[in-house]
Amino acid sequence: MKKYIVGACLALSLSFVGANAADDFCDTSLTSSELIGASNSLNDSMDLSASLLQNSKAMLDLSNSLVAAGSSANTEYVEAMLQLSKDIGTMADRILDMSDNILEMADKIGEMSDRILETQRIQSKNVFLTQSNLLRAQRNFLYILR
Repeated sequence: MKKYIVGACLALSLSFVGANAADDFCDTSLTSSELIGASNSLNDSMDLSASLLQNSKAMLDLSNSLVAAGSSANTEYVEAMLQLSKDIGTMADRILDMSDNILEMADKIGEMSDRILETQRIQSKNVFLTQSNLLRAQRNFLYILR
């Protein structure tokens, strides 16, 4: 996934040289900072997800120790732990939603990079034809002036 985003960022950054021509082919435009932000958000969500997993394991260990303690457990502490567990679940749901949005954005970036690459191919052909036409015109003018 990171490779795909980095590849799209590279394709987009390389295409800024001919951005005006690319605008004709792209119905949306993203700045490089937006692409980097999407990549950073994906990395942040993966870090948060790993953190949530680690916290949930610690929560499981703690709950197992409370079950082993039996009736001597502090009920306020257990209620606070359960509320924390609920909050972590809510945060995990939000992270999953954000991850879905980031994946959708990555797909759009991939489509846009494909369009930009095709635009660059067309521009390269046009530049070659323009150079050929100018060279031919110069030859014609030199022929006339002789």
